[in-house]
Amino acid sequence: MSRERKLELLQEIFQKLSKKSEETAILVEGKKDGSSLRKLGVRGKIICVKNSCKVFSDSLDQIQTGEVILLVDFDDYGKTLAGNITQYLEGKRVKVNSVFWKRIKAIVRKDVKDVEGIPSYLEKLKKSLHI
Repeated sequence: MSRERKLELLQEIFQKLSKKSEETAILVEGKKDGSSLRKLGVRGKIICVKNSCKVFSDSLDQIQTGEVILLVDFDDYGKTLAGNITQYLEGKRVKVNSVFWKRIKAIVRKDVKDVEGIPSYLEKLKKSLHI
């Protein structure tokens, strides 16, 4: 996939994510991931599941909606965490939307390992394309 296409697709995804986040909370691993999404224009509710002050399940128990968007890191730990979160929340009858995570992961592949790295990756793409 060309750099132009990657940039275009990622920008589209984050526009859609920002719009969807107005009605659905986004689950990320840590505070830096949340800050990175803010840099990308996401304004909705962001919940960090790896909050040092809370136990994992306590962070998830605060969810009061019928659906959440899952956006954890793209490494092996993130994959395992995604499975654990999905199992836990679906047991509480909360739909876990992992479409954004899967689409971003497919585009960035080995270039980006975490949500925190997405803004700098987009900047590198723009610089390489002289945008």
